[in-house]
Amino acid sequence: MGLASVARERQSRVGRRQPLAERAAEVIPFHYAAILPALIITAAVILGPLVYSIGLSLYHFVLTDPRNVRFDGLANYAHAFSDPSFVGSLQTTVVYGVSTVTVEFGLGMLFALVVHNLTSGQGVVRTAMLIPMFLTPAVVAFMWRFLLHPELGIVDYLLSQVGLGRPVWLGDPKLALLSVVLVDIWRNTPFVFLVLLAGMQSLPGELYEAAAVDGASPAQRFWGVTLPLLKPLILVALIIRTMDAVREFDTIFIMTGGGPGNATETIALATYRYSFRNYDMGLGSAVSYIIFAVVFVLSIFFVRQMQRARIT
Repeated sequence: MGLASVARERQSRVGRRQPLAERAAEVIPFHYAAILPALIITAAVILGPLVYSIGLSLYHFVLTDPRNVRFDGLANYAHAFSDPSFVGSLQTTVVYGVSTVTVEFGLGMLFALVVHNLTSGQGVVRTAMLIPMFLTPAVVAFMWRFLLHPELGIVDYLLSQVGLGRPVWLGDPKLALLSVVLVDIWRNTPFVFLVLLAGMQSLPGELYEAAAVDGASPAQRFWGVTLPLLKPLILVALIIRTMDAVREFDTIFIMTGGGPGNATETIALATYRYSFRNYDMGLGSAVSYIIFAVVFVLSIFFVRQMQRARIT
């Protein structure tokens, strides 16, 4: 046997005696192996129920009729869109989301412009504006439940003093949605205000000086300088508020004393009604994935708009 063969044989024996940890590190790098337990737990806690609920949406599965579980394909999805109450809840969701986000953006932009141009007292005004945002939805709901109470609330008391009567804000289907919209605007306008104000205060002053030298008016400086530069932050604020609108509506509306109903029910409340009042878990799962599809499409739209804003 030659020297080369002996060397190769010795090297192979050394390789066979290589510690298991080193051989594992060659297959899976350490930085991946370190997070592997967390990934496994995340998959078990999140992905497992997610996959299960997807399968559940394809079955007829009513808790009060456990012996009649059967595969129905897309029947739950078809049933949801053929249900007038669900279609009405979808319309309510659109009306609520569009109205709250639009008004909050307009007011937030207005307040941000005013506070940004204040020469003194800006910190006090900014702090006062942020107070509603730090209150949890449950606290906001209970507070406004008392303020809008037809007998004990100060809102109806003030209206009665000027001859406008005592509207039943949360009990009248014509006023319940409007009431929650106004409460949501009161609570979440400060968030939009904070995002836009932070953006305005980070803009370079040289651009405004150059626009002023060119003779641009304040309105022209706003439309030509401020608004284009704030576009990425505007999209971030719109994404967060749009995604969060329905969840906060449910919390505020239920805790103020409301409940599911054709005039004030969103698609999230419809999911609650199907799953926990009618005990139809298959239909409830299908409706939840309809919500996911809507949110997913909106997210893609906003992300593409953000990418375009960065390019331009």
